[in-house]
Amino acid sequence: MDKRKTILLIEDNPDILWANHAIFQSGGFTVFTAENLAEARCRLLQEPLDAIVLDLILPDGNALDFVPEIRSITTAPILMLTALTDKDDRLAGLQAGGDDYITKPYDIEELVARVQAFIRRERLHAEKPLEKLVCGPIILDVVANQAYVNGKNMQLAGKEFALLHLFARNRDTVMSKETLYEIIWKLPLAGDDTAIKNSVYRLRKKLETTQSGFDILVSRGEGYTFTDK
Repeated sequence: MDKRKTILLIEDNPDILWANHAIFQSGGFTVFTAENLAEARCRLLQEPLDAIVLDLILPDGNALDFVPEIRSITTAPILMLTALTDKDDRLAGLQAGGDDYITKPYDIEELVARVQAFIRRERLHAEKPLEKLVCGPIILDVVANQAYVNGKNMQLAGKEFALLHLFARNRDTVMSKETLYEIIWKLPLAGDDTAIKNSVYRLRKKLETTQSGFDILVSRGEGYTFTDK
């Protein structure tokens, strides 16, 4: 993370709480903990938070009923931990105001990765975009989602424009497929990268045919780099 983030872990199992505390702390987070809803309420009022990990099974109340209360205090993303396998139970958590859930038992590295993805998206949404972004001969109209090369419309589809906008803001920087998918498709990459490959291929062809002077380099195992030829 580019700066230290603050997370609240709400979990009544001390072994799980200790393990999650350790992994997030080693990942650069400032970590606060609560073992029940009463402690969680105090933390919510005391600490500005960037993310919340909420166990849905707690000793002093229904955590699903607690989610709207969290939402009345903070917009920090909420990742819910659940042993519930019923689809309706999981949907109830999302409808109550949670952002995502992960089913126990879970991979702790996946838990950290999902939290980091949420924080990245929240940060990008919080940034006020420029109405226009100029990158060499390319002008991106961020309001209309249109890109032009020397005044000619590139005729980009939605995901193509989103990719070009992200690439232009991160020129000459290698961007992994995982990062692109999390930001553009707003989901963790689940293994199938066909959507990314197809969108990048179409964007590369349009960069070439419009004689933009830019290309997207493919680094096997690393990602994509937007750079001038």
